[in-house]
Amino acid sequence: MKTKLIFILFIITSVLSFSQQDEGIKMQKADESGFIEVDKAPELKSQLKPEYPKLAKLAGIQGTVYLKLLIDEKGNVAKAKVEKGVKDMLDEAALTAVKAAKFSPAMVKDKPIEVWVVLPIAFKLDADNSKKSKDLESNKFVEAEVMPKIVEMAKPYYPELAKKAGIEGKVFVKILVDKDGTPKEAVVIKSENEIFNQPAVEAAMKSKFTPAINKGEAITVWIVLPYKFALEELKKK
Repeated sequence: MKTKLIFILFIITSVLSFSQQDEGIKMQKADESGFIEVDKAPELKSQLKPEYPKLAKLAGIQGTVYLKLLIDEKGNVAKAKVEKGVKDMLDEAALTAVKAAKFSPAMVKDKPIEVWVVLPIAFKLDADNSKKSKDLESNKFVEAEVMPKIVEMAKPYYPELAKKAGIEGKVFVKILVDKDGTPKEAVVIKSENEIFNQPAVEAAMKSKFTPAINKGEAITVWIVLPYKFALEELKKK
């Protein structure tokens, strides 16, 4: 999966940042007690390079984090806090990125002053359509009088990162079961969270089945199994 970060590199217009009126630009005071008119609002001068958290990418988490920043007289970020977040991991990545951000300061009569602004940082995932699971005739219908039955069901491991982040989900795996009941291929056909894909595939490949039977002979067929990852069930074990 490709990842793409979109940075909206301007100060968003809102009551928390500023509003343009005939008499000037209103911005929130440093002590947050009210608003002050400035001649020039802060402008972002440096590039932001937030790191997209690995777990967020695997889990398909994306969204826009709105940060509230106190820009001092030198254009540095004196304070930063999340005004509207997405998930803790994205919020923290955005906060880390703005620590070294550089702005031009707000100006009043050619004098720089401290003010609060709101900066949105968007994290977006782009699906990589170039990577496709090999077909292996998985959509070809094979008639069978008796379908494979599970002899030994391997249980998938629960990724530690997913447990810590409280992530749950279900994965549907299509399995090619050969003439002796051994899985030969496993392909994810539907997944609620990609972090569970690998554990589900590994479990499918370790499972054992009875072979499918047609006209008295064992044949190779595809079957579909669901794998559910639930924290509540994990606690019961």
